[in-house]
Amino acid sequence: MGNDPLDAQTSARLLKRAQIVKGSREELAEALGVRAEDLALWMQARSFPPEAIFEKVVDIILGEHRGGDASPAAGKRAPQVLVAESRDGFAVLSRILGGEFTLVPVHTLVDGLDLLQTGAVQKQHPFDAVICGQHFEGSQMLRFLECVKAYKPTSAIPFICCRATETQLRATALAAMREACEALGAVAYIDLPGLERDAGAERAAVEFRDAVRAAVRLRSAQRALRILVVDDNPDAAHTLTALLRMAGHETFKAAGGVEALRIGAREEPDVALLDIGMAGMSGYELAGKIRAQPWGKRSILIAVTGWGRPEDLERAREAGFDHHFTKPVMLERLLEVLPRK
Repeated sequence: MGNDPLDAQTSARLLKRAQIVKGSREELAEALGVRAEDLALWMQARSFPPEAIFEKVVDIILGEHRGGDASPAAGKRAPQVLVAESRDGFAVLSRILGGEFTLVPVHTLVDGLDLLQTGAVQKQHPFDAVICGQHFEGSQMLRFLECVKAYKPTSAIPFICCRATETQLRATALAAMREACEALGAVAYIDLPGLERDAGAERAAVEFRDAVRAAVRLRSAQRALRILVVDDNPDAAHTLTALLRMAGHETFKAAGGVEALRIGAREEPDVALLDIGMAGMSGYELAGKIRAQPWGKRSILIAVTGWGRPEDLERAREAGFDHHFTKPVMLERLLEVLPRK
């Protein structure tokens, strides 16, 4: 990062945050193994601390959210996620994610960018994903997303936008927000209150955790598949395509059979996930038409449906499906049947 004034200001803000964690300037100086007078200069942004000291500062801040132990010897590292949200929004997300992920909250744009800038100093960036809510410092979500994607050391970190608590936005505005987030580089926009209304709080929590699990392993996907998702429920189609995209796959979505056949002919997907109970052309009929196409003979067809009786599974096999999942389907189970290297 060097010794320019901006870098010194960044380190000074992080030092002040570390001081809050330790309780006093004297305790922070002792924890860092430095002289109090040197620490005072760094906290006044007059100079930049040595890289080894700066890394200790970051460990102190992140260690606060690992139960106070930042040592790798403490066991297998939980995925570390930066959560940029209001305090109320963070409380909601923490209840859903806290037991599985190490969550590091930030409540201002400056704090969020400061922590992410550590990626330019450390050999390996500490964050596996970023979650940002609409209430982040008022309404700085899109601005934060732009900054993260514009800064090369952080541009590859999977970024999830979300609405964690209720807003006054109507369906059209929420749809526009989703499009804006994805256009700027977010892997998904997740409307948690909307999911809770449609599927209940428990199911919404499961889907949100699935999304974060997929995001944290996005960069380690073994093989990127071309996957077509067909569902006449736009929210269901969006959620499934977002999850698969976060798992590292290239996704396409269609709202019905005619559109699915058109996209399939153009993209020749490796996998097609079809809802069964669609209006116009059912998933069974669509599967038969896909199997009649040259590209469809080698594609894996997966039924994702609310119908799960034995006779439904048998009819799916007869229609040409390779696998059958009853909604709601867990992402982990779905990924298990996808081809790998």
